[in-house]
This record gives sequence, C-alpha cells and structure tokens, in this order.
Amino acid sequence: MVDRFLPLWILGSMAIVVGLGKLFPDLNDLISTYQINGTSLPIALGLFAMMYPVLAKVQYEEMGQLRADKKLLVSSLILNWLIGPALMFILAWTFLADQPAFRTGLIVIGLARCIAMVLIWNDLACGNRETAALLVAINSIFQILAYAILGTFYLKTLPDLLGFDTFDVTFSTTDITKAVLLFYYVGMLARSTRANVMKIGC
Repeated sequence: MVDRFLPLWILGSMAIVVGLGKLFPDLNDLISTYQINGTSLPIALGLFAMMYPVLAKVQYEEMGQLRADKKLLVSSLILNWLIGPALMFILAWTFLADQPAFRTGLIVIGLARCIAMVLIWNDLACGNRETAALLVAINSIFQILAYAILGTFYLKTLPDLLGFDTFDVTFSTTDITKAVLLFYYVGMLARSTRANVMKIGC
C-alpha cells in the first residue's frame, strides 16, 4: 500500500506542510535552526528514511559487472549533464523569460541530479536496483565536479553570449560534497545491513 499509493502520500505531505506553514508562519525558521554544518537535519533524516530501504535491497556484489557497460555509463552522463541542462535552459528561457527567479530555479533544478527519488521511482517501476544505484553514484561524483561549472555557464556565460539577462549565483562545492557524502553514508549503512543479513541467513 505504501509503494502503490506513493504519489498520494507525496501530495498529502505537501498539502500538510503547506498547511502547517500557513498556520505557523515561524515554523520554517524553527526547522532551519536544526542544522549540522549548514545541512538541514530534518531533510537529512528524511533522505535517510527514503533511501535506506531501497539501498538495503541492492545486491552490491552484482554491481561490478555493470561497470564494464561503457555504453550505459556514457549515455547516462550525456543525458544527465549535456542534454538535461541544455533542455532545462531552453524551457526556462522559452516559458519564463520574464520571471528571473523561476527561470533561475528551473535551470538550477535541471543541474541537480536527484538522488533519493531516482532510487524510489526506479524501485516502484521494478527497474534494476543495481544499475540505478551505480548510475546515481557515478552522477553524484560528477555533480561534485561539474555542478558549479555548469551553473556558471548556464546562468552567466551562455546568457551573456546570447544577449540575455545574467544572474549572479554562488555555488558551494563544500555543501554539494556534503550532500553527496550523505548519500554514500546511507549507502554504506544499507550495504552493511545487507551483508549482515546474508551472513545470518535471513
């Protein structure tokens, strides 16, 4: 029931949070006080709760075979880091040219490789868990290396070349690295759990 009706749970959660925000205007400030080195503790706990069950099901011993599939890895990087950001840039300037805040948000989201929900949706679609985990891991590493560069390119360099308005934005490689390391930490915990379960024969 939880997996089957996940879209309803997501919409319901959004409605509840928006409602709480309306009833308690200071709630966001209260939640924001719970941080560890700039990382929101509630968000970190939420990601942990989302990712851990899926990653615990991954058969990590089979992931080594997938690394030899160069076509899969290259196509993933091309789709995620060439086609994806370019498409979001085009959509942003086509439909939100007069809305700089939304336009910038759409471009930035196009650069962010989602970690938790990729695994969730793949699991709901009965996709290959090992392939999804490997691709997410590779794209997470690439995110550390390329996010700030691509962000600067699509928000400042390319708009300036095309004669569009530019937007100054600062990217923290440290914060991006922390977020990615959080994913790897959850993955290691899930892998350890699976190994221990297999040892005791459960």
